[in-house]
This record gives sequence, structure tokens and C-alpha cells, in this order.
Amino acid sequence: MKKKTPLLLGLFACILFSCGNKKEKDNPPQNNDYLVSMTGIDSLKLEMTKAQLEKLLNTKLSLPGCATDSGGDTINVKYKNMDMTLFMYGSDDSTATLRSIQTTNASCKTAAGIGVGADKMNVIDSYADYGKYVAPELDIYPVRSTTKSAVAVRDTVNTGAMVFHIINKKVVSVEVISYYEFE
Repeated sequence: MKKKTPLLLGLFACILFSCGNKKEKDNPPQNNDYLVSMTGIDSLKLEMTKAQLEKLLNTKLSLPGCATDSGGDTINVKYKNMDMTLFMYGSDDSTATLRSIQTTNASCKTAAGIGVGADKMNVIDSYADYGKYVAPELDIYPVRSTTKSAVAVRDTVNTGAMVFHIINKKVVSVEVISYYEFE
């Protein structure tokens, strides 16, 4: 009987291990994050046209500013039940293109895992090999804020950028913008 006990325990452990692995393979962990990159957030991509956005969002967009001298409109939309702020720019609303996407949703993260709630130093450290611009934001012009700042990250000159808006050293919103100039 003593010789059978280790054998039975080993067999029992193997059965438990294989059942646990099968369950993990059948039900992989869910990743509910949406990728933020220099080109957009998930399926929302910079330079999309009004028509492409309307199809993706399944809604009509009103862009009265694109038909005026200002040439642009900021609109708030729902994308996959997330609040997004979009900036459209164009000489008229039919040729308007997406120039900026901003969100406060914590499900939107970069490949490095940076999103709403991330620490300011994690943003800076995660993009050590990228061009960065770190600056305080203004509370009331021309007074610089002591609690608000922005970290803009881009990979090459004349490209889009990811801008992390920060309050009290924590990211409060993430923006992808088609052109961000800093040197």
C-alpha cells in the first residue's frame, strides 16, 4: 500500500494539472484593452475621412466648422461604449479628415501598457528612445500650472504623436494627434 500512495498522488497531480491547462486553453484570459499608437486608437485612425468615421461609428457626423474659415470641428462620440473626442479638419465637411483622437478611458493603452492612471515617469521611461517634449500646461494664461503637464512622444520628425495629459503626476487622458511639432 505504501508503494501505491506516491503513485496515486502523482497520478492525481497529473490529472489536476492537465485539467487546469485544458481550462486555460479553452478560456484564455480576456484582454479588454484598446491599442493606442502613433496612428490612432484601436480602429480609429488618423486621417480617416468623415465618411469612413460615419461608417465605423454607425452615425452621422455634423461638422459645421469645417465649412467655415476655422476649418475644423471638435466632436464627442461613443466608440465601443467609450467616450472619445475627435478633431476633424478640412475645407468642407465632405473632405474633413480626422486629425486628433483623445480619450480618458483606462482601457486605451499603448503597447508599453501606458494609459490613463499611469505614472508620469513611467511614460517618460517607456519611451526613452523616442523624441519627447515634457512641459507644464497653463492654468490661466500665462501662469504655468504646478499640477498639470503634458508629455508628447513621437518617433520621427513630421509624424503624429501620442500626448499624455497629466495631473498630479498621473495620466488623465491620452491623445493621438496627426502632427505635433517640437524640437
